[in-house]
Amino acid sequence: MFAPERVPLPRFLHTAWHHAHAFYAARWLPAQCPFCHAWPVWQQPGGICASCLVRYTPPQQRCLRCALALRQPESACPACTRLPSPLRHCVAAVDYGYPWHQAVEAFKFHQRPAWADAMAQLLLRQPLCEALLQQAECMVPIPLATARLRERGYNQAWELGKALRRSSGIAMPCITQGIERRHVPQAQARLPRQQRLQRRQQLYSLKPADRSLWVGRKVLLVDDVMTTGATLFALTDLLLAAGATHVDALVFARTPLV
Repeated sequence: MFAPERVPLPRFLHTAWHHAHAFYAARWLPAQCPFCHAWPVWQQPGGICASCLVRYTPPQQRCLRCALALRQPESACPACTRLPSPLRHCVAAVDYGYPWHQAVEAFKFHQRPAWADAMAQLLLRQPLCEALLQQAECMVPIPLATARLRERGYNQAWELGKALRRSSGIAMPCITQGIERRHVPQAQARLPRQQRLQRRQQLYSLKPADRSLWVGRKVLLVDDVMTTGATLFALTDLLLAAGATHVDALVFARTPLV
């Protein structure tokens, strides 16, 4: 007797199953620390051991407007000196570098959405994070281009936004309609800083019918990584022009200047 042919799940069902499996496994099953491979204490964010959390999340003075790590407290931000950030406040949990680039790549490209909860918990440890969540009237996860969303199966910024709401217990509407990510021929991450900044006005547009959504709103943007700020700044400029009162941002990782 022949076994029945296995019918593959549609992409969206496969992604949903993978998300659910990762979500519960991260909470109820022990695992090795993803960085040093030690067996962690239960309930550590992302299964990261306490030693690695101390080693890789040191206290860091950051620019309040763009979250760039500052070499000296109260020093001028070199990024905002060159190009002032339109954000009112921006908070980051870590610098984008070893070992966090591994976590971000797993989160974005290797179907590891459970990292969203660890990233949210690490963000909530930052002094200003909870205040920004409480002050915001709506959350906007940075949109993906349609082709990239179809390829990946989920938007990592949206996963991080949901995790922030779960972990903080602060409910607020998430607005995803009305913002269109324009197609750009080359991925932003591959472009040098100056070129990314020059192209920022080409990245997004607001649908005219939905512009009234933003009038008088306090908006909180959410993304996994902030590199030059081009993406966040482009959307911030549009929202402020559409009537938003102010725009803040929460990002898991911030790329240092080189």
